[in-house]
Amino acid sequence: MQSLALPDCVPAGITVWRLALNLQAPLAPADLRLLSDEELERVARLRRPADRVRAVAARATLRRLLGEALSCAPRRVRLGAGEHGKPRLLARHGPAFNVAHAGECVMIALGGEGIAAVGVDVEHRDPAADVAALAPHALTAEECLALAADAHPAHTFYDYWSAKEAALKALGVGVSEHLLRLSVRRPPWPRLQLRHAMTGWPALHGCLLPAPFEYSAALAWHTKE
Repeated sequence: MQSLALPDCVPAGITVWRLALNLQAPLAPADLRLLSDEELERVARLRRPADRVRAVAARATLRRLLGEALSCAPRRVRLGAGEHGKPRLLARHGPAFNVAHAGECVMIALGGEGIAAVGVDVEHRDPAADVAALAPHALTAEECLALAADAHPAHTFYDYWSAKEAALKALGVGVSEHLLRLSVRRPPWPRLQLRHAMTGWPALHGCLLPAPFEYSAALAWHTKE
């Protein structure tokens, strides 16, 4: 597990951890011992071995990080889920957090004091994806124009996607129905400008994250008022 060096635009106290997986490895007994009975049941329902490895490693790592933040044993961390499946702490106090995984990469973001929510996303870029066909379903008209003029449209499309998903996860709203309600501008790497016109949504901040080759990743957050 690696703690990422974050850009200067990220507030102090936010940390992002990256975990590289071997999806052919057996499930780690030390990880399994940290999961709740309900989590173990969910893992058992996964049909693909790679999905089970990813789920167990991500949840166990999250529990270790939250246990350290809360000064309690990892298995004693009480976790639930919000309306759209976003994991949350059932305890009254604790850091904001979010988890993302794709392929052999897991990312976990923890928020510090003054951070209301964080969202993180990682995407494995598919070289065969028809991004020109996908773009109108995920990107605004302005973003589509920027993508069409980009020298590396496939890479940029996944940067846009990961930025939007991270932001919407920070908000705790459904991703698919809100992609076009959020626009992303990319100043010089890694900063992101996240804009929306939704009543009740807070101001959002974000940045792209360093990621392994063939992956795009982004972080988003909003602060407490």
